[in-house]
Amino acid sequence: MHFTTVFAATALVSSAFAADHKVAVGTQKGELVFKPDTITAAQGDTVSFHFWPKNHSVAQAAFNSPCAPMNNGFWSGFVPTTDTQNTANWTYTYEVTNASAPIWFYCTQGKHCQEGMVGVINPPSSGARTLAAFKNASASASTNVSPTVKAGTGGNLTQSSGSSSSPSGTASGSPASATGAASQMSGSIAFAGLAGAFAYFLM
Repeated sequence: MHFTTVFAATALVSSAFAADHKVAVGTQKGELVFKPDTITAAQGDTVSFHFWPKNHSVAQAAFNSPCAPMNNGFWSGFVPTTDTQNTANWTYTYEVTNASAPIWFYCTQGKHCQEGMVGVINPPSSGARTLAAFKNASASASTNVSPTVKAGTGGNLTQSSGSSSSPSGTASGSPASATGAASQMSGSIAFAGLAGAFAYFLM
C-alpha cells in the first residue's frame, strides 16, 4: 500500500514540475516564423502553439522530408484569425513523450515552409541535422503539404481567451522563459505539499 501511494505521489511531483513552452506561430507584424523556433523540453513537458494572423498551422515532419507531413505525426489544422492585437482563441498543445528524439515541424500554409517557417523541439546536440540544415532543405522543397487527418491530431486543440501580450517578449521576456518561471514556481509549491504527503505515508 505504501509503495502504491509513493508511486502516485512521485507521478504527481513529476507532473508538478512539467513546464509549458509557449511558441508564437507567426508574429503580430506578420512575419513567417515560429518564435522561438528551437525548443528544449523535458519528457512530460508541453509545447503550446499560439497563432497570429492570418491563417497558420503546425505539422510534424521528418528531417529528410521537409514540408511534408510525417506518418503518425501531429497536426494542428489551420487556425485563421484577423485580430492583429491578440493571438487566436484556439491553441494547439503537444506533449513531449520522448525527449531524446528531435521533433521537426513546419507551417503548411502556402509556401510558408519554403520561406523558413519551420522549427524543432529538442534538436540533436551535434551532427549535421541542425535547424539551419532543415531550413535549407525546406527552401528547396517542391511542395508544401498539409496532413489529411483530423485537425488536432497528436495533441490538444483547445479554445482559449487569447492574449494581448507580444510574442516577441519585449516587456516580459520570451514566452518560453516567462512560462518556465511560472511553472517552476507552481512546481515548488506543489512539491512542498507533496513532500508532506510522502512523510505521512512512509510513517
